This record gives sequence, C-alpha cells and structure tokens, in this order.
Amino acid sequence: MRGRARALPAHGEPPPPRRFHAWSTLTPVASMPVIWLTFKIMTRVSSAWSIRWFRYVWGAGALSGLGAEIGELALPSLALITLGATAAEASWVRAAMLAPFLLVTLWFGVIVDRRARRPLMIAADLVRGSVLVLVCLLGLTGRLTVPLLVAATAVLGTMTVLYQLSDFSFLPRIVPERYLVDANAKVAATQSAIQIAGSGVGGALVQALTAPVAVVVNALGYLLSALLIGRVRLAEPRPDTPERRSALAEARTGLRTLVRHRILRTLATEAALWNLGNEVFMLALAVHMLDRSAAGPVVLGLIVTCGGVGAFLGSVSSTWLTGHFGYGRSLLASLVIGNTAPLLGVTVAALVPAWAVPALSAAFLLSGAGCGVANSQATSIRQIAVPEEVRGRANAGYRLASWGALSIGALLGGAFTTLLGTVAAEAAGAALMALATLPVALSSVRHVRTIEEVAHRPEPRVPVMDTVSPRE
Repeated sequence: MRGRARALPAHGEPPPPRRFHAWSTLTPVASMPVIWLTFKIMTRVSSAWSIRWFRYVWGAGALSGLGAEIGELALPSLALITLGATAAEASWVRAAMLAPFLLVTLWFGVIVDRRARRPLMIAADLVRGSVLVLVCLLGLTGRLTVPLLVAATAVLGTMTVLYQLSDFSFLPRIVPERYLVDANAKVAATQSAIQIAGSGVGGALVQALTAPVAVVVNALGYLLSALLIGRVRLAEPRPDTPERRSALAEARTGLRTLVRHRILRTLATEAALWNLGNEVFMLALAVHMLDRSAAGPVVLGLIVTCGGVGAFLGSVSSTWLTGHFGYGRSLLASLVIGNTAPLLGVTVAALVPAWAVPALSAAFLLSGAGCGVANSQATSIRQIAVPEEVRGRANAGYRLASWGALSIGALLGGAFTTLLGTVAAEAAGAALMALATLPVALSSVRHVRTIEEVAHRPEPRVPVMDTVSPRE
C-alpha cells in the first residue's frame, strides 16, 4: 500500500481509523458474499499462497484487521453511549488514536531496523489485546472514564504504528521478491473486504451486545493474530548494525534514503498529494450528503461502499495486470483512472444533480479499483527498493510524509468547506487527487517492467589483495 487514507480504500499496510463510519449501514448478512468470495480467491493455490509462513501472516492480518474494523464503531460508541461523552471528548479519543502516527513513526522505524520484527509484531498484538480487555472490564464495572479511554486509545495507536512498520519489513523475509506483488495483492484485497464487512459486523455487535462486549471481539482479533505470528518458525537474523548511532541520526538516515531514491520519492509525493486532496474531498462530501436529506448517512454509506468493492476488485487483479502489462504501465494506468475518477464524478454531480448518486458511486468504484491495483504494487516496490537494514526507517519516513498530509488536509477541508461551500471544496479536493498522478507520470517509474529491476542489490565485495611482499 501507499500509505493512503481509507475513505477511498487503499493499501497492504492497514492505515489509521477512518473519519466516517458510513459502512456501518451494511448488515453482516449483506457482507457474507464478499467474505466468501475473498476466502475463495485468497485460498487458491498461487505463488504466494503456497508459502506456509505467508498464510500465517495473512491470517494474522485478517484477524487483527477485522477486529480493528469492529473497534472502529465500538470505541466511539463506548465513548458516546456508555460514557456519555460530548462531541469534543469524542474528538480527543480519535486524536489519541491518530497522534502516534505523527509522533512515534520515525522512532519506531529505528527500532524496527535494530531488532527482529516478529517479536515486535507479537508484542504489539498482545499489548493491544490486553488493553482492550481491560477497557471492556472497566466499562462493564462502571469504572471507565473518558480520560482512561483516551489513554487506552493512545496506547492502541502507538502499538498499531509498531505493528504496521514491523509487518512491512517482515513480509519480504518470508516471501521471495518475485511473489511480493501477489502477496501484497492478497493482503490488500483482504483488507478491502474487511472494510466492507467489518463495520457492519461491528454495528450489529454494538446493537445486540453493547459496546464493551464488542470491544472484547476487537481484543480477540489481536490476541489470535499474536498466536498466528508466534507460529511462524523463521530464523530472523539480527539486523546488521555495525555501528550503533543515536536514534535521531538513524532516523535522519531513513529520511535521507527516502529523499534520494528517485522511485520512493516519487511514490511518497503522489501518496501525500492524494491524502491531502482526499481529506478535503471526503470532509466536503460528507457534509454535503449528510445535510442533503435524512437519508444522507445511508446514501453516503452506499457511495463509499462502492469504493471498497472497487478496491477489492483492483487488488485481486493487480498480479494479473502487472504480469501482462508490466509494473510501470499498470501502475500509471491505475493512477490515471483511480485519481481522476472523483473529479469526473463531482463534475457530473454538479452539472446534473439528478445523477449525483450514480455518478459518485461509479467514481468511487473506479477510484477504489485504481487504489487497489496501485497500492499493492507500490507496497511491493517499497519493500525491496532499499537495503533491508534501512527498510524500516525509510518506510517510517514515507508514512510520515504521506500520513502527515492528512492533518493538513483536515484543516484545509474545514476551511474550504466553510469559505467556498461543499461543492467547490469537493472539486478542489478531487482536483488535488487528480494532480497526484503527475509525479509518477513524469518519472521513470512508468518504464519499469518488473519490480526486480529496481530491487536493491548489495554491492559485491571486492577482495583486498595483499600488496606487501612476503618475507624471504
């Protein structure tokens, strides 16, 4: 994945929580066909699926992802319904979840490069599961408060950053380079299906069993994920760190590697511009739809769900497209289609209001499909384009750049929506998303046929000849 926001579904690295929960309008029954189709596609014997350890890691990601999607609805419901939190207090819960993505990403990148990744993933899952169990117990006994929930979500967000960075660097250890696109496509497709189904399941659990009990299901997903990761019996050598420097110096090395690498720099620029525009676009669209009629939440949910379906279809076709058309051409084509579709949808909706819902639904379907293809491809190339010993730090820098654009986009979205109105703000955000394709279109990435062409290869060591004459 490219490290994009998930309003239009994205990438094999699961991102921070969504701003809106419109998908909760789907029922679990309606989601069952998606889950069944995902399982059938994922379990076909293919290049990546034939690797036993990948199946464990994929299963762990699916379980923790489904739990997180349930938590997306359960935690806000816990704050607003169980604790009676105000809107301002609920915003602190969300801010506590997102803040670690800006505050600790670079430093965790250093830790990931210094240590074995599998124990870090297990520890992150165990901490997240334990914290959620504690939150449930406090909620059921009436001892949970908003400050305690804010602290708990801050821990959850922090451990999520650690897990995602570790997972990104761990996958290339268990999957050969030639299978990475297939592996990341399977991960991205599964995450897209989970996005479609998870919130519906979460809504049903909150409705039927109350929010604290739904939180336990979230915790169970993390604990089962830790169990599966623990079953991966892979010798993971300690990273090669011949000289230990300060964490700040090592973080700078990761940023420098990102900036100097022409392809990673291009992908990071594209992702940051897309996130910036997407945040503006989604905020304005949500305000527009929710103010439009009483059915606004349902309509918004259906539109966004089309993005999830598109992302699923794009993810499962990514490997085939890459094999037939090459990495660069399929990436560029998916970006042109996916990044431009929202602007076309907004334009049609503004010119012919009666077609607004069909136009936006089609735009989200196409944009989701483009994201599904591009995210699995971009993730694969990011995993092998830099030396393993700096992979975690380079990815941390990438994510900081791409996700840092979200906070700026949130501010711009509010300002644009207030000053220009919802339609103009939607158009401005969609235009930024379309412009995000330019860095890739103008770069050499479009000429890459296979990701192996840009894979980092360690320089061969030249033997040092003894120039001193032997003693007589």
